[in-house]
Amino acid sequence: MNSADHVHLLRLNEQASRDEPERYRRRVLRFALLGYGVVLLCAVLGLAGVLGLAWHLQNGGRPGGWMVWVGLACLGLLFAALQGLRVPFDAPEGQVLTAADAPELFGVLEKIRAKVGGPALHRVWITGDFNAAIVQQPLFLGLHHRNHLLLGWPMLSALEPRRLFAVIAHEYGHLRGDHGKLSAWIYRTRLAWIRLSRRYREGGSPVSWVLGGFAGWYFPRFDALSFALAREDEYEADRVSARLFGSEVASQALLEIAIKAQWYEQEFWRRHWRLARVEAQPSPFSNLPTSLQRASEPGWQQEALRRELRRLASFDDTHPVLKDRLAALAPDPDRPPLPRPPQPSAGHALGLLGVARERIGQALDGAWWEQHRADWRAHGERLRQQHAQALELQQRARAGSQPLVAEEWLAWADAMEALSDQDPTPLLERALSLAPRHPQALRRLALRHAPKADLRVGDWLEQLYQYHEDQAWFAARLAQDWMDAAQARDQVLPPEQRRLWRQRLSESEAMEHSAWERFAELPPWEQTLAPRLSADQLRELRGVLLREPELQAAWLGEQELDVKPARRHFTFWVQAKPGWSEDSADALAERLFHALRDTELPGRLRVMVLGRHVEPARRKVQGDLLSLVQRG
Repeated sequence: MNSADHVHLLRLNEQASRDEPERYRRRVLRFALLGYGVVLLCAVLGLAGVLGLAWHLQNGGRPGGWMVWVGLACLGLLFAALQGLRVPFDAPEGQVLTAADAPELFGVLEKIRAKVGGPALHRVWITGDFNAAIVQQPLFLGLHHRNHLLLGWPMLSALEPRRLFAVIAHEYGHLRGDHGKLSAWIYRTRLAWIRLSRRYREGGSPVSWVLGGFAGWYFPRFDALSFALAREDEYEADRVSARLFGSEVASQALLEIAIKAQWYEQEFWRRHWRLARVEAQPSPFSNLPTSLQRASEPGWQQEALRRELRRLASFDDTHPVLKDRLAALAPDPDRPPLPRPPQPSAGHALGLLGVARERIGQALDGAWWEQHRADWRAHGERLRQQHAQALELQQRARAGSQPLVAEEWLAWADAMEALSDQDPTPLLERALSLAPRHPQALRRLALRHAPKADLRVGDWLEQLYQYHEDQAWFAARLAQDWMDAAQARDQVLPPEQRRLWRQRLSESEAMEHSAWERFAELPPWEQTLAPRLSADQLRELRGVLLREPELQAAWLGEQELDVKPARRHFTFWVQAKPGWSEDSADALAERLFHALRDTELPGRLRVMVLGRHVEPARRKVQGDLLSLVQRG
């Protein structure tokens, strides 16, 4: 099923869930049972075949060569079916918390369980993720489960206890035992089929290949059919949270998570890695509660909330977007109030960890340090070099005896951004005054000031679009964000300006799509040349790559293509750490693509994982590749 057909089926079933909800739910139930029925049927057929052969031999039948093949086929079918029913469970990565460690927390968990009517929690884990979740470990062919509650240290650092309990109640809502049991079961069944499909795809036997074919046919249809029910289950879990702790607390928790999660991803780790210049061994998790208090700055909160509210619901995630969840929790869902930044939590919830707080914090810090020790030292050395370069440029600028050129002003701006929170705009403007059409000066000024709806952005983007063909799509795309920001601030821009930029975006996207198709079709070992990048550009790329924990090694190649708009083309050859799967390799490539796309790399890029997207032997015979990262 292609993507367009899948989306079409999703929309049809979403409409059916609104028009005839009971009939729709019965269809979902029947189709869910069909999937399990096919797997069980395979198990029964395999078992029947094995028993039939045993009965034949037991009653004096003569063994023949055909029986060996039939027996192997039946055993393979039985094994593959049972393997599918017994989906493997990867234990969470984190620290176990017991009731003896944190009696207050476990007391509240038991009260929530009793009110929701859900099953018992078998283990509580404290992880390093900004998240809270309940994951189920299948037992007895999936007929029983062990329930694991995962609480992220960052989320405990971000929320006061009552808001954290509202989040836990939402997660427990997925296991509720009331009239929403079907929705909760379908929600868990979707997760099971995701794992089952992956398991069959990665199996090497012919039987796994056959069952993988069924899973490939079945799951996209089950996903499209049950998507509306799974999304409704998210709303129902929110209602469970509101029923236990009040809609105001549930809404405030959602708002605070949306804002502080952005701070954690965008600001905390950026500022943390900046400390590599002066700190020998950091303690990121121990310092996190203090750092997250900075996310309470009103201006930053307002901008983060504006970004979150602009997000549109998609079919890639069953979770509704924030504005829809808040509207559903409002006293009058048809007339929800305008979302505003929440009152910050009065403290954090780490005290709920009791006597285990210090032990867990040290363990998380220690695990982080073991994983990033070499990267931290290498990054610290690069920052010290930038710091020395910035001091030298600053002294020359003050002395005035040897005026700085545009590239040096840009290098100083790079160092300022890497080393501090100072605004590098004056340095970028000096570079632009020396080179009025410099693409990097125009691009970086526009990027920095577009979210603020600065009227100068229009002129910068116009120059970027007119004089730099390879920046046309970027300029047209950023213009949309700039105009949206202006509209949000009630600034009036000429209607013809918006129409012009929309037309430019459409034209540049068509050209980019055509060029990208040419690039994607070209094998990474053809039309190659040695990459030519500055030391600053290579430093930035290495910094991005070193922040990816699943990366073992990375090389950079460049290819020559005659396409319009003209641009350089780069391929990152990456080696994942041992134990990767097809899905994890694809996820690694996607994460790196998005991270590298935000750098100053002057051209198009793609990421290819050795063994997944390109044969490892190809890398060994490529003489033009530039080594970027090598981990021991």
